[in-house]
Amino acid sequence: YNYNVRETNGLLKIPGKSINLFLRDKTGKAIGGIFCATYCDTLYIDNFWIDEEYRGSGHGKALIIQAEGIASNMGCKLSHTSTFSYQSPEFYKKMGYEVFGVIDEYPDGMVQYFLKKRL
Repeated sequence: YNYNVRETNGLLKIPGKSINLFLRDKTGKAIGGIFCATYCDTLYIDNFWIDEEYRGSGHGKALIIQAEGIASNMGCKLSHTSTFSYQSPEFYKKMGYEVFGVIDEYPDGMVQYFLKKRL
């Protein structure tokens, strides 16, 4: 890690904060979340999920907009993530993300998409 920080002239640590947001139901149970890292003025969406019962109600859109807003306020200019064909590539596209890479050699026709968006 220290080597990487030196080689990037410290950019790897900017802003260097995690963004972890949760969606909870009325009882306080977690029904969704987005877990992100920030580095090199970039937001990386590592894990993002909404319980199946709550999908399609705008909750995912609200969480991602909130995470992007926080990252933008920290100075991030780009967001990126990856998702599989059976997960949510269309959701990310609707949110303004564009595919910049694909791995299509997984078994059973699974495809992994790498997506990015300017903030």
